[in-house]
Amino acid sequence: MTRIITYSLKSDAANSDEYCLAISAFTDSWLARTKSEVLDLVTGFREYQQSRGEPDRSDAEYVFELLALGVLLCEHGEEASRMPGWAARFMRQLVAIQNLHPWAENMIKTLRGWLGWIAGQVPGKKRSDDTIGLLIAWLRANDETTKEKRFGQWREYFNTKRFTRSPVSRCIELAEEFAKTSHEVLGKYTEKVERFLAEEAPKYRRRYDARLLLRTRPEYHLGMLGTEILTRAYRQRFLSTQHKMVILPPCMCSPAEKCKAAETPFGAKCQACTPSCRVNQITKLGEKRGFSVTMIPDDVKVFGPGKDSESIGLVGVSCVLTNWNGGWDASALGIPAQGLLLDYVGCKFHWVEEGIPTDTNLKRLQEILGI
Repeated sequence: MTRIITYSLKSDAANSDEYCLAISAFTDSWLARTKSEVLDLVTGFREYQQSRGEPDRSDAEYVFELLALGVLLCEHGEEASRMPGWAARFMRQLVAIQNLHPWAENMIKTLRGWLGWIAGQVPGKKRSDDTIGLLIAWLRANDETTKEKRFGQWREYFNTKRFTRSPVSRCIELAEEFAKTSHEVLGKYTEKVERFLAEEAPKYRRRYDARLLLRTRPEYHLGMLGTEILTRAYRQRFLSTQHKMVILPPCMCSPAEKCKAAETPFGAKCQACTPSCRVNQITKLGEKRGFSVTMIPDDVKVFGPGKDSESIGLVGVSCVLTNWNGGWDASALGIPAQGLLLDYVGCKFHWVEEGIPTDTNLKRLQEILGI
C-alpha cells in the first residue's frame, strides 16, 4: 500500500477518477456562486489592464486571482508583515546569487533555509499597513516571482481609486468562505495534511523549501481549484498548438536509483530501462499517439518563444501545491499549458528521504491530450 504523506486524490478508491469529477463539479458551483460577488472588482481591473495595454484574462482567472490573494493573506499575511526588512533584503540577494551561479545552488538553498528560520524566530514589528505590499515583498524573498507579479498588478489597481469596501477585506472574506466550502468537498483528499504539519513539518523549518512543506489545507484546496480553472482557461489555445509535450516530475521514475534518462535541452528523456516505470509507459504512449515526453527541465523558459519552430502546448504534471503556479509561469512565456496533478507526493527532494514513486491519472491525461 502506498504511503500517503499529505494528500491523496485516490482517497480510498483504486484511482483518482472520483476526484476528477468532484473538482470539476466544485469548480462549477464555486464560480457560479462567487463570480457575482466580486464582479465589480473584476470589471474594474479588466478596464485598468486594458488601459495599460495588458493582455486580457477570463473572468474565472480574475476571480481565482482574488481568491489566491485572499488565501495567502489569511495563511501568511501575519508572517509577511513581521518579516524583518534586513531578512527580506538578504533573502532576495541570495535568490539573485543562486540564479546567477547555479553551481552554488545547494549551498545557497541551505543559507536561505537558515535565514528564513532565523527571521521567523526574531520577527520585527509590522512595517506598514500595506498588507498586499508586505505579502509581495515576502513572496519575492521566497523566490515566488510569478505570484509577486500577479498580485502586484492587483495592488496597483487597488491603489488607483477609493472603494466603498476594502478590496483586501473582500479577498479575505472570499478566502474564509472558500476554506469552509472546499473542506466539505475536498477535505477527504487532504486528511493527512494536519498530521504532517503537527508531526513531521517541524523537522523541516530550517530548510529552504519550508514554505512549501508547511502549507495548510486551504492552500492544498486552492491548488486543486487553480489547476482546474487554469486548465479550462488555456484549453482552446492548447488544442490549437501543433505539438503537444508532456513534462513529468522525476519522482514518477521507478526505481529512481536505476533511472538512465538522458539529458536534453527540454529535460531528461526516458531510455526505457524499466518496463514497469510510469514515465516509460507514458513515453511509449506518446510514441504511439504523437506527443513528446520529458522530465521537468531546470527552467521552463526552454519552451519559450524562439526556442522551437513549432507551436508547443504543454501538459505539466506536478503536485497540488505547485501545479497552478506552473500554469502562471507557462502563461507568462506565452505557452498554453494544461495541468495534471500527481495523485500524491513522494519526491525525495522535498517530502521523504528515500523517495516514493508517484503516479497520476492516465485516463485524465488522455482526455487532456484529446486521445
